[in-house]
Amino acid sequence: MLKGSSQYGGARTFIDHAAAACARRGLAVQILDVAGLEDPMSPLIAAAAKAATDFVFSINMLGEARDGLGRSLAQIFQAPHVVWHVDYILSQDERLEATPADTALLTVDPTQVEAVASIFGPARFPHLGFCPHAAVGRPAADDEDPQAFSRARPIPLLWSGGLQRPGDAPWAKDPGPARKVFDDAVDLALSVEWMAPHLALDAVLKSRGLDLADPAHRGARKAATLVDTRVRLIRRYDFIKALAKTGLPIRICGAGWDSDLYRFKRATYEGPVPMTRMAELMAQSQIVLNTNGNFGAGSHERPFSTMLAGAASVSDFSSFYGEVLEDGRDLMMFRWRDLAGGLAALAELSADAGRIFQIARAGKAKALAGHTWDSRIEVILAAAQAVRAANGLTSPANS
Repeated sequence: MLKGSSQYGGARTFIDHAAAACARRGLAVQILDVAGLEDPMSPLIAAAAKAATDFVFSINMLGEARDGLGRSLAQIFQAPHVVWHVDYILSQDERLEATPADTALLTVDPTQVEAVASIFGPARFPHLGFCPHAAVGRPAADDEDPQAFSRARPIPLLWSGGLQRPGDAPWAKDPGPARKVFDDAVDLALSVEWMAPHLALDAVLKSRGLDLADPAHRGARKAATLVDTRVRLIRRYDFIKALAKTGLPIRICGAGWDSDLYRFKRATYEGPVPMTRMAELMAQSQIVLNTNGNFGAGSHERPFSTMLAGAASVSDFSSFYGEVLEDGRDLMMFRWRDLAGGLAALAELSADAGRIFQIARAGKAKALAGHTWDSRIEVILAAAQAVRAANGLTSPANS
């Protein structure tokens, strides 16, 4: 398993949890840390020469890597390489173009699987699938009752995440027709509860007469990353402004808040913190907020980590959460088309210690039952096995 540099240490924490889950299955795991190395390939080549490997796993990185002989990591290790993309995958366009055809890709939103397949073709990669986030941290101890729960958790409400004002769109100075395409795609995405960015862009381009069924035009979908970023920034900023108006006491973590802390009259600001510290803060919190990074059919790690930490999770709606969690029981979800109503419900929940306690307890049970790394590692192992099957390879563990 490969570690690199990571904002807030998120991907590095995921690798540690993934390795521990493999170890619990009896698999020997070697973690190779290439963060900051001028030549990250040398230690990888050396490791590949020492022992047979079942699979290689990395997060957001090295899918496109090749050594001086032009070999991919799958070729160097003679084993499947599985790359889990936890950011919007079309933002990695250049990496995807350079990623060899023997690499498996996983995304955190199933609509991104569709987007990649529509651009690169369904057979471009040997396996392309959906792998939701898993909880990080440790399971919290159960409290006896709502009063004990409240006493043990001095943070009533926690927000974790950076803040960036939307500002001018990156296409604001483009020629009029191009600018109008992106403006219309963003407006369309914001006019509904959620729409996959590539589908919003598709709809606008089709209205301009562009035939996206023509393979020559499919690459236009890559520009959906601009729509994704714009929608994500606007909705998060709208949420923050509305949250501030509730006047609820809150602990805030993340970068970029200096110009907006004035909005909160009852806030404690921690600044940016690593993910390990965030897990600790979740275990001290009663309610933890989440916006899903515009992954409206997928996941973010915050809700599951919140549940594992024994706090109540409040998040925007995702169809994936709707499938695997019960709204109002395992967590509380708000809708972007009724943000005011969602924040009014948050205020009511904040005043109801008994309900917070019930949601927190149910959510923790659901996270432990199916949303830890012990569950997610199965998805990664299945991706590796799919590559082996497609290429007629045998796992060293079974040879």
